[in-house]
Amino acid sequence: MHLRILALLAALLLPFQVAAQDADATLDGHWALQIDDATIFVFMLDEGEDGTWQGSWTRPDTISSNGAVFRQMDGVQTVTPMETVKRRGVVQLTFEGPQSGGRRDVLRFSQTGENTAQLEYMGIPGQPYPLIRVHPDTPLGPFDPVRVYDRDNAVAEAEFVPREDGGDALETFDETDKMATPDAQADRIAAEGIALDEAATVDAEVDDEVSEEAEIEEPDEEPRIGADFLDGLEPAGAD
Repeated sequence: MHLRILALLAALLLPFQVAAQDADATLDGHWALQIDDATIFVFMLDEGEDGTWQGSWTRPDTISSNGAVFRQMDGVQTVTPMETVKRRGVVQLTFEGPQSGGRRDVLRFSQTGENTAQLEYMGIPGQPYPLIRVHPDTPLGPFDPVRVYDRDNAVAEAEFVPREDGGDALETFDETDKMATPDAQADRIAAEGIALDEAATVDAEVDDEVSEEAEIEEPDEEPRIGADFLDGLEPAGAD
């Protein structure tokens, strides 16, 4: 009899437990687009105490892509958005294009799970890109110069283990280090114990999340991640 009562109570409480887990999920943190064993992009999303958002986009310095496949990637650069807004659970970052006053890159992020999200790159056909939660020091790559990385092989889910100190201090050498370049490995080891100050690189103006007047606008220009993605930057392999 007691077992039946306990089983009934457990069944009744289960929906509340799931709801509590969903409530704890947040876009605040670092997210990566990974294809097979390579990290193509890393995004930082940071929600302030006042409900406003900041962000950044770490991407290769040189890249060739049509939105479906990525190749000839090298180097790294981090850019901050010119506009940021959140409405109805979607965080939108708008980045300046290669040419001032030209087309903009409009990226929309929405949560799909505690440690999973998706990226909608406005103007790019197909399904949104899957994102996984990562640590702040996650490096790009490793990139094979002759390999083609297909978005169909993007990682949709991966285990994420928060670091014990709560500050994402670097972990000891693990399997991921075997795939990283020597320079990336050295950077990770040298950075151990050093707190990352992302706020210093984020100076974009943000809009208030709770403002009902905040509008998520549709881009009226072609996105940069087409055949001429990152047009104007030095091609990979150039002297």
